Amino acid sequence: MKKRLIFASLLFLVACSNKPIPFTDYLVKNLLRDNLEGMSSPAIFNVDDITIKALTDNGDTGTATADIRLRFPEDFETVVSLRRLEPYNIAYLQYKSSFGTFSAGESQVHHAEYQFERRDGKWFITGSRAISPPETFHAAGSPAASD
Repeated sequence: MKKRLIFASLLFLVACSNKPIPFTDYLVKNLLRDNLEGMSSPAIFNVDDITIKALTDNGDTGTATADIRLRFPEDFETVVSLRRLEPYNIAYLQYKSSFGTFSAGESQVHHAEYQFERRDGKWFITGSRAISPPETFHAAGSPAASD
């Protein structure tokens, strides 16, 4: 009797552990946050908010449309000098093309569609495309805010 109970318990645990992870807003937010926060160390921006606008689950693939608010504690030139980036090196070009020449305290809301794929039961971001240019909100009191 005890052996059957233990066997049944193990069978239940195995069945639960093989259950696929559902494609949800919560999962998408965490994958996006982890991806963005891991882009650079130390971070050049803070992820203030992720709003999922639409979610499509196609079994082992999915798409999500999201608005992501980033806040930059330092301006672009400070980031470039602290990281000793030279114009036209890959990191410099990536920051500039993705975020522009941001000012300290500036926030940007990026509107994008992200593609996801489930491999071996785990979800991964496989691609993205901008839906529209980011909205920029300058810090109060900054020269750009008084334009």
